[in-house]
Amino acid sequence: MKKKLIILYFMGGLVLLSSCSDNLELQNPSKVTTGSFWQTPEDLESGLATVYNVLVDNNNAGYWEIQAMQLKENRTENFVARNDVPGRYAVSSYKNTPSTSETTGMYKAMYIGIFRANQVINYAPQIKNIDETKRAQIVAEATFLRGLNYFNLVNEFGSVPIFTDLVKESADYFKEKSTEEEVWKQIIADFQAAATSPLPEIYPSALKGRVTKNTAIAYLGKSYLYLKDWAKAEEQFSKLVNNESANGFGLLDDYAQLFDGKHENSKESVFEIQFSRQGGATIWGGNPSERTRATTMAQELAPGEVGGWFELLPTKVLLDAMTKEKTVDNNFDPRALATLAWNYPGSTYYNSDFASKFGANAIWIRKNQNWWNNDEGDWKSELNEYAMRYADVLLMLAEAKTMQGKVAEAIPLVKRIRDRAKLATITMTGWNQTQMMDEIMHQRNVEFAREGIHWYDLRRWGTLEKVIKESQVGGYLNYSAKYNFFPIPESELNNNPKMTQNANW
Repeated sequence: MKKKLIILYFMGGLVLLSSCSDNLELQNPSKVTTGSFWQTPEDLESGLATVYNVLVDNNNAGYWEIQAMQLKENRTENFVARNDVPGRYAVSSYKNTPSTSETTGMYKAMYIGIFRANQVINYAPQIKNIDETKRAQIVAEATFLRGLNYFNLVNEFGSVPIFTDLVKESADYFKEKSTEEEVWKQIIADFQAAATSPLPEIYPSALKGRVTKNTAIAYLGKSYLYLKDWAKAEEQFSKLVNNESANGFGLLDDYAQLFDGKHENSKESVFEIQFSRQGGATIWGGNPSERTRATTMAQELAPGEVGGWFELLPTKVLLDAMTKEKTVDNNFDPRALATLAWNYPGSTYYNSDFASKFGANAIWIRKNQNWWNNDEGDWKSELNEYAMRYADVLLMLAEAKTMQGKVAEAIPLVKRIRDRAKLATITMTGWNQTQMMDEIMHQRNVEFAREGIHWYDLRRWGTLEKVIKESQVGGYLNYSAKYNFFPIPESELNNNPKMTQNANW
């Protein structure tokens, strides 16, 4: 199932992956168009592959690779960073600066993705001997991915420059920031274009993982949700939920199956980031064509006792949240058992008794770890990462309805999440908006822990400061509102005379 899509990802690396220099401010990504490229359908597919590739670029901080993934979690009350991984620890303890390398890499990776998407969109019309529907689909995928990069940029850095055309001269790199409102307008336009394109609603199994029309609809709804346009968010999510079976969506019966490596690209996947052991032997540096499509994620988060680098550590605050409710059989919430490893009766982790090997008071990550093996000695993990799951769509629709006062309509949506977890039945009939939102907030926290969503939820709900301060986790005393967004990288300020720093930085 995964093979053909990974080949799509990888083939782009052979042609274009090195075309965009890490030093975005100094080199023109359009140089790849010299000579004979952008002539054939294969060229266009290869160009599109490089837009996907940047999402998992380990040299920069690709948004679903190890550096960015940790930054999405280690600012919350749920995780802290290991204190001798300087950049990530600085972010985790609210001491990062405009020179922090991980946030600089994240910023660069997103703009590399944008420049590559613009290449595909610009050169697609000149490709010969290609089916017109296929051409339109590739353009739609690139347009969605451009919008996704802007979605991530505005959520990490706030107002940023917008590029929608090819950058042909070095002077064209130097743009002023657009306002957040303008960036969101571009995001909406890109997602709308993909959502109304000839993209299929569902791909055949061999191509699962590529952007579909339904992916675009889901992200369009998420964008409206973040903008608090509840009615438009409801409209988009309802397109997916009201036609769930036809759209190929649903919840897996067993939550743990989502992360066991055997049920990837399932009916619960809205957009899934692909990893595989295909490709070369290296992941850091070197020729892009020699890089593996695997990830170091599992090894970097695993305990030292099993060859891990323990760079992201779950907190007691998260464990308490995940064990707040028991199932109807008086067992732990299966989401807790699938997300965390800790000392409970019969607990095993990496085929060892938990307390004996890791300590009676330890808490480790189980989700997206190869914990069924003896160790993480082989750093190549091929477990996919979820960018969005269908459970997220259900809870976002519930939130959009609740915020419009349609609390009763949110009940069956939230109930599906609770029922999958086999939690005891609670009476939600008669709840007011505040009560339902409290439940949605809790369910989102335990459902998506370690999936890089919680920080952004807290911020948009206006509860970030309260949660961080009350948790007393890590560097909570250093927190202030300026850390809600990352600063513009120092290197960008130095190279772009039109760039200005974010407020309070």
